Amino acid sequence: MKSWKKLATAGLGLTLASTLLVACGGSKSSESADSSSSAASSSTIKLWVPTGGVDSYKDTVAKFEEESGYKVEIIDSEDSKAQENVKKDPSVAADVFAMPHDQLGQLVEAGVIQELPEQYASEVAENNTDQAVVGAQYKGKTYAFPYGIETQVLYYNKSKLTAEDVKSYETITTKATFGQTFKEMNAYITGPLMLSVGNTLFGESGEDPKGTNWGNEAGVSVLKWIAEQNNNKGFVNLDATNVISKFGDGSVAAIESGPWDFQAAQEAVGAENLGIAAYPTITIGGKTVQQKAFMGVKLYAVNQAPSNGDTKRIAAAYKLGSAITNADSQKNQFETRSVVPSNKEIQASDAVQSNELAQTVITMGSSSDYTVVMPKLSQISVFWTEAAAILSDTYNGKIAEADYLARLQQFDQDIAAAE
Repeated sequence: MKSWKKLATAGLGLTLASTLLVACGGSKSSESADSSSSAASSSTIKLWVPTGGVDSYKDTVAKFEEESGYKVEIIDSEDSKAQENVKKDPSVAADVFAMPHDQLGQLVEAGVIQELPEQYASEVAENNTDQAVVGAQYKGKTYAFPYGIETQVLYYNKSKLTAEDVKSYETITTKATFGQTFKEMNAYITGPLMLSVGNTLFGESGEDPKGTNWGNEAGVSVLKWIAEQNNNKGFVNLDATNVISKFGDGSVAAIESGPWDFQAAQEAVGAENLGIAAYPTITIGGKTVQQKAFMGVKLYAVNQAPSNGDTKRIAAAYKLGSAITNADSQKNQFETRSVVPSNKEIQASDAVQSNELAQTVITMGSSSDYTVVMPKLSQISVFWTEAAAILSDTYNGKIAEADYLARLQQFDQDIAAAE
């Protein structure tokens, strides 16, 4: 992994007004990140926003330009590929870029992004939910600006199940049906069952490469539960291509997915029939526990490399990161792009409080009872494939029950040895 030299940050604590260059008003661009390869001029800050987000940031950026004297070039980018795109050549990448929080550790270790100046780290801690702040931190230090949270929820058909019914997995599968992809397991969806029974992934903090402890009786109880779903009349195995269609035709009355499937789920059963709820409790190994999900945090990070040591431009980049993630900007992102805010003030607003999906995501994402912040270590890429294999092999009967513990212990060792 190539390590990029950290650029000087001297002077970042000075009053921004005294450090920013004065320039004329600027223009914006909607070109793709891949098509923009040349470094911006010293008076221009390059901003990569999520796909389809250019227009939603124009007013916020215009205000920043007027106040700072810097031009901002807004570029549409695929934020899920932030790590890949920035690390190709940080010097020509964006000064400020959107990214999912699980890529944070890898970018910090590569030297691409640095710890936020104290004033911004304090703002992040004060204004955002605790879980979102954790997503912006790595090894106890804050490296990025949160602007949204994301987690899966339970979608259910209100013509088949009541709000009381969906509080328990056992009630759902007794009164109706629950659908999930088990033959081809998705570790993002099913892996957190191991965390629901008290096990950890990369330790309590999610930052210990040797801290995964699934090889125990609690882990075995999860595998037994997965295997038992083969004989559960209320469980329906689905595949990635038919989750929504099976929900729509009534084959399943409840599914678990994220905000990205809200519109499709609503169209499938009708707005009047779509119910949204936090995850149910679930009985595993004779114990009733709260089912957990992974939580994601949407971030903006600053890349100092394009500034080539220009501390005024670096300071302006941090100011831009703060501006596009402040309360007003998060309010706008919720209204225009349905991004569930991480800002506590906006979460408490009437608009968010009255939105059932947003409220459910907030319920899930604001408590460790319901969610675990997805780990940020580079080893997470190994986890997805290794976990999916052991979970799906269990459901498909490829592992004998007597071998569950040994397989889980080997899994722990393999994850600890991953790089």
